[in-house]
Amino acid sequence: MATKRIAIEQLVPGMFITEMDVPWYRTPFLSHKRLIKDLQTIELMKVHGIRMVTIDTSKGTDLPSGPPANTSSVPDQPSPNPHAPTAPSQKTDHTVETQETRPEDHSVTLIYAQAQEAVERIFEDLERGIPPSPEETKTIVSNVLAQVLTNPAAMTTQIAIQKMKQFDRSLTAHALDTCILSLVVAIESGADHQTQEQVGMGALLHDAGYVRLPRNLVRRREECSGADKTLLEQHCKLGVALLSELPGMQEEVLRIVREHHERADASGFPAGLGHETTSRLAQIVGIVDFYDGMISRRGTRPAMIPHDAVRQLFLAGERGHFEKSLVELMIRSIGVYPVGSLVRLTTGEQAVVVGVNPQQRLKPLVKITTDPQGGSYATPLEVDLSTPSPDHTVRSVLRVLDPAKERVNISIHLDQTLPRAA
Repeated sequence: MATKRIAIEQLVPGMFITEMDVPWYRTPFLSHKRLIKDLQTIELMKVHGIRMVTIDTSKGTDLPSGPPANTSSVPDQPSPNPHAPTAPSQKTDHTVETQETRPEDHSVTLIYAQAQEAVERIFEDLERGIPPSPEETKTIVSNVLAQVLTNPAAMTTQIAIQKMKQFDRSLTAHALDTCILSLVVAIESGADHQTQEQVGMGALLHDAGYVRLPRNLVRRREECSGADKTLLEQHCKLGVALLSELPGMQEEVLRIVREHHERADASGFPAGLGHETTSRLAQIVGIVDFYDGMISRRGTRPAMIPHDAVRQLFLAGERGHFEKSLVELMIRSIGVYPVGSLVRLTTGEQAVVVGVNPQQRLKPLVKITTDPQGGSYATPLEVDLSTPSPDHTVRSVLRVLDPAKERVNISIHLDQTLPRAA
């Protein structure tokens, strides 16, 4: 790697940055490693106080031919005070940089990890009464959206892996997962780019109001009733009030935060709006929020297996809680057997769902792990149930299994699938 430290004035599109002189958490960028594509990015860097950067000339444009860059003419940064406390996020910055250089890491894993760190930073600021700027939120959503557009299967696989690896998902993890799944649904619906960004931003911030409520109350929100439940329902209005403190937050984004708990039959809160008066984008985020809440462990309530959650979502649509067409759109996006489902096939084989076929929801992509007698395949078979098998074996899903009862670690099989999906 051939690196050079240069002044921001020397930076031009085509150069590849590996380091900036301002910590990443003080900039709108999820990562400091990036190819500079336009002058607007450089201007944005200047606005955030960046004066010196390090470029990698093996990955991007070098300085013009001539004498080596002399950075001595650039005013030096003030020497740090050796007695000053170190910002706690400095270590996080270093960790992210180290992760990015690991050759075995995959882009989807990095994007998810970086987005999670950025969302955690937003919620930490919210707890201190500092609302995120629209630009900061949009940057996170744009990075996630780019990955979802490239390979939605890889992102939904990553969600499944994280839910299995983490005992109790946090508020920020739920926000990110809801954002990703909402983007998947918005793309499936044919929404334009601007609408996709609005859905992503609203989904990312839909629970912002919870930071204004007692943490212990939020943690056990699934078990609350009476006055506690009424107080928790105020998080929609509190979120809008908090996010409105800075100018520029789009009204459609605020409507998602305000209306994501409204229901098509007017049984929701805070205003009891019906289908006709509730934002369509808020309804999409509300459906995703409902689904993700079921497949996540919260407090003493265990997580529901994805297929059972899809069934509950379908029933909610039948009861009129959600608009049926939007429920159909959601199920088409994630499949009847979502990624991470453990299934028994008609052949007697056991398999893990690793992908969905939107046009044939009952015939997912699977990784077959055991033979009809229960013995493990040395190399799992990856099969698309929607296409004929080369050996003419006819396979379909017989029933869904509970991984806990079957003592199967689904995340192992998904981890092995991720490089292919990414």
